[in-house]
Amino acid sequence: MDSLSRYSRCRLARAYSCYFPELVTAFLTNVIIVSCSGYGVMYRHVKASRVGYFQDGHRLRTSDILHADRYGSFWALRTVSGSFYVIASFHRKGGRQSLQTFLRLRSKGIHLTPERLQ
Repeated sequence: MDSLSRYSRCRLARAYSCYFPELVTAFLTNVIIVSCSGYGVMYRHVKASRVGYFQDGHRLRTSDILHADRYGSFWALRTVSGSFYVIASFHRKGGRQSLQTFLRLRSKGIHLTPERLQ
């Protein structure tokens, strides 16, 4: 598990109290986008279980991102699998830049990962 910076902890607390138009699958911190997928540390995942699956502080790789939309001061990712992730904070080394790169490539019509490789 990763320890949260004060900034990420603050952003996460703010994200928890915000309204989003649909059920949030999980809140993510330290996010970076690579190869059309989001990588980060998850919190409050809807499928969290007592045996340890999807627990707070565990790392997560999303399926391919279909849309990235802004909701107030937060970005949210809609994925191929139908998940809705809220980004509480970006990785400090290139996280926000990776989102900008993804948005630029997405507008040019990038190709998603073939389903058999997801």
